[in-house]
Amino acid sequence: MKKFTLPLTATLVLASACIDSTIVSPENAATVDALAGALTRGGVTTLALGVLAADRAFVRGDFTYYQGTAILARDAYRIEATESRYVVETLTGPADPGSFAGSGGWTNGYVAARAANSLLEALPAVDVQQLSVAERNVTAGLVQTIKALDYYRLLELRDTLGVAIQTKDAAEVPPISCKATVLTYIVGQLDSANAALTAAGATTKLPFAPPTGLTAFGRSYQTADNLIKLNRGLRGKVSVYRGLQRPTPVAGAFTDAIANLTQALGGAAPGAVPASTFGSGAFVTFVAGGTENAPNPIPLASVGANPKAVAALQAGDTRASKFVTRSNLSGNGVATTMTFVFATTSNAANQSRPLPILRDEEVVLLRAQAYFEAGQFANGAADLNSVRTTYGLAAIPVPADLATARAALLYEKRYSLLFEGPQRLVDLRAYGQLKAGITTPEGPTDPFNTAFPIPKGEGDARGGRDKLTPVCS
Repeated sequence: MKKFTLPLTATLVLASACIDSTIVSPENAATVDALAGALTRGGVTTLALGVLAADRAFVRGDFTYYQGTAILARDAYRIEATESRYVVETLTGPADPGSFAGSGGWTNGYVAARAANSLLEALPAVDVQQLSVAERNVTAGLVQTIKALDYYRLLELRDTLGVAIQTKDAAEVPPISCKATVLTYIVGQLDSANAALTAAGATTKLPFAPPTGLTAFGRSYQTADNLIKLNRGLRGKVSVYRGLQRPTPVAGAFTDAIANLTQALGGAAPGAVPASTFGSGAFVTFVAGGTENAPNPIPLASVGANPKAVAALQAGDTRASKFVTRSNLSGNGVATTMTFVFATTSNAANQSRPLPILRDEEVVLLRAQAYFEAGQFANGAADLNSVRTTYGLAAIPVPADLATARAALLYEKRYSLLFEGPQRLVDLRAYGQLKAGITTPEGPTDPFNTAFPIPKGEGDARGGRDKLTPVCS
């Protein structure tokens, strides 16, 4: 009798756990029940929903993904009277690789990736009486897309420090791979997923009902054709940053990005995506007071807006409505009297507010970014202005040079995607704008952190932090 499991014990290193540790030993980690016997349609549903749940746990499970990256990007503060690390390990000092604040956003990413691997390995053996070939393909396409997304999220947090790529042996300690290698791996995963989705056939549906985050926001990702749009949108996003990677950008990456992002937008011409669809996309959903589906991690009394983000708004930009005044919040050398309308704890709806995985407005701005980097300034301006004018601002003229185009693009992305993920941090890094002499320091000891460190346990398992030099292969 064969057993299929969805292990939520996918950390790369086995070590004893403590309150600040990002390393979880398998005997203490949560698991779902093993599914005994041949994998059935119901078993596939259990495992697939487990993958999506693990992905959700990654982005909301600790401080790092939403809050930490918004703080590093100079958009937000988190100021707690009893916990200084939300400031001193982000804005006024280096991050501690042994601390929850310095090294979060690691373990849960590998839990999600391992869960995806388990299902992908099991799918080919599912009897066609339980799951047709087309249904296996559409399921594989979704799961592999989510796996690629989780590796991209890991890289958003670590950048040039690199991340590890799991092997089939959960006990193996693989090397830390360099950013370029990981991006190439992600591209391979997305392309393999796209091939499976294409083979499934456009109208083939997932053999289970996915969470509402994949069905309730302007587009249902239960069918292969829409899953292809999500997959190609992520592929285009990765290609933009492959084109921007240093010291060796990938040749043709921006042309590739434009093609994939255009496919994600249903073939729409530059500037032709209607604002009415900007909110359409895939989302992570939350439930106030939930257990399996915990609340949105942003609404906290200790969260405030960085005054610099408020001050940089252009007059007449209706995205100013994302900011609201609050009582003075100060500590550890920083202070604010502003917060985000979606962070206020007085609004109960904020606890269940969904957060995007990828929505059309971001895809349009990514395509504008790719057009600009490819030297197609008129096309880039058309896409950018389709967003900009939606928020009460006058259209910009076609930029005369790349520096002007980048400045305009960074402004629109900042305020359209505010607190939706690490996009702002990723862009500041890519364009070398998060450093002394360009970014205003938050205090005399501001180290201008651009990424979170690899957890201490990962260095210990490899013989010391000096063994964490990323390897390109």
